Amino acid sequence: MTLQSEVRDSGPLRTIILSTGALMLVIAVVASPKQAFDASIQGLDIWWKIIFPAMLPFLMLSQMLTAFGFTHAIGALLGPLMQRWFRLPGNAGLAIAVGMCGGFPAGADAVSRLFQDRQITAKQAVVLAAASHFANPMMIILVVGAAFLHQPAAGYFLLVVHWISGWIAAILATRLLPAPGNQKDRVSSTAVQADNSSLDSQPASSTSRSSAPNHATFKRRSIWSDMMIAAREAHRRDGRGFGKLLGDTVSQAVQTLMMTGGYMIGFAVFIRLVSLYLTPGSSAALWPAFFELHLGTYHLSQTSLTPMLLMSLLAAVLGWGGLCSHLQVSAVLKTTGPGSKSMLYFAGVRLTHGLIAFFISLFLWMPFSRYSTEVWTTLQTNAEQDLSTPFGWLLIHSPGNTYTINTIWSIFPAACMGLALLLAVMVSLSGLTFWFNRRFSR
Repeated sequence: MTLQSEVRDSGPLRTIILSTGALMLVIAVVASPKQAFDASIQGLDIWWKIIFPAMLPFLMLSQMLTAFGFTHAIGALLGPLMQRWFRLPGNAGLAIAVGMCGGFPAGADAVSRLFQDRQITAKQAVVLAAASHFANPMMIILVVGAAFLHQPAAGYFLLVVHWISGWIAAILATRLLPAPGNQKDRVSSTAVQADNSSLDSQPASSTSRSSAPNHATFKRRSIWSDMMIAAREAHRRDGRGFGKLLGDTVSQAVQTLMMTGGYMIGFAVFIRLVSLYLTPGSSAALWPAFFELHLGTYHLSQTSLTPMLLMSLLAAVLGWGGLCSHLQVSAVLKTTGPGSKSMLYFAGVRLTHGLIAFFISLFLWMPFSRYSTEVWTTLQTNAEQDLSTPFGWLLIHSPGNTYTINTIWSIFPAACMGLALLLAVMVSLSGLTFWFNRRFSR
């Protein structure tokens, strides 16, 4: 879909609404320049002093792992789980693995690549984009847990809830919420099936000329062999040397963070003006939680809520993802031609993810806090902290100080180990599903 066709397809009513909204926003900025400037500085402060130093190294490492074939191997391991529970092709596990390891922009990009390679249909791309939409795990552990809540263990709790609720929401969506489709999608589905069948027939034709033991070996090829083949093939296709890869990962990570910073600053101004003119006196965390993930979690962490309610609301905001992330996914998936119905479906899955995460946190927080007295005490202290200024946390624990930087980097190895453990649990579940399918399909 080209830009010209996209503009022609947008109706006049939509054009009028968007242009009127932009004009009103400009008028609000001119009428309240000080509030707009303060909001812009606040968004810049949070991004530059917390988000940027915490996320840059991990974004680089995650892109290196993708180039070396790690995420492709995890995707191959998750293949049986995709077919059994998500009713998606086995290669959809790649997008799920990338989304879980790298966050929603990387997951949406993987979905777009799968669609362009004709490995999935447009309808499957809509479902997979909703299923692979996860917040970056290091953002949850390092930024929300260590920087905002001053307790990394709370970040681990939020990450476990975020992943579990995301998988449950995706499984429910594939069964209860049928994705929108049209005649063009049915045609593309036939083409994708033809491509997949032709690819599947190639090993059979090659093995028909070989001996019977080789054919049996091919039929009994384990999931671990698929993992190694996927990783080796992904590394071969990438083909970049380490020096070139290092330079590319730095530039791509900085570009991604610059885009995130631009969204944060723009939405910080928009949220401040909406709160000032449309909903004066409303909670400071209401609109940030709805519009932007980082701002929403930051403002929520500064409220004086009880620990159980605070963690539940944080889990719900992480599951929802913010309207800003929805727009980013829509921009990445423009090659699949997502219509208004597709984006409504996507928003419905995100809302389901947030609700499930909220109730799971309510259910699990008390048992978790019972075995983690340090988390409970820290969060109670944080809740009773005087938050009369909008930059209360930044003044007490300024990111310019070594306190926050040391807190973030001291837990980085443990965060990586925890992430690897959670991935191992997901892969073990997929392996169990693979064994179950082979055991009872005979």
